[in-house]
Amino acid sequence: METIYHKKKPAHEILIEYYWYVDHRDLIKQEWQEEDQKYKNHCDELYHQWEQAYAEEERLRENSKSARIAKKLEQMRLTDELISKIKLTNKERS
Repeated sequence: METIYHKKKPAHEILIEYYWYVDHRDLIKQEWQEEDQKYKNHCDELYHQWEQAYAEEERLRENSKSARIAKKLEQMRLTDELISKIKLTNKERS
């Protein structure tokens, strides 16, 4: 139906078009959710792998011979600093 000013669609055609778009939006949404779930699962798996690898690297780093030596050296350095501070304090008091 046309008027002088613009074309008019009958209400039933508008309703049919509306439901067509609603159906397609739902399909697209469903497809997106399925695809998103795949990505989420993959991300979760990668994060789990990272956690395991990081824990293993930390364990190896802490248990390595060089790490143990470094810890002992750090303790010795801290002990030497503490002794030096005590000696300075004792000298200032004297």
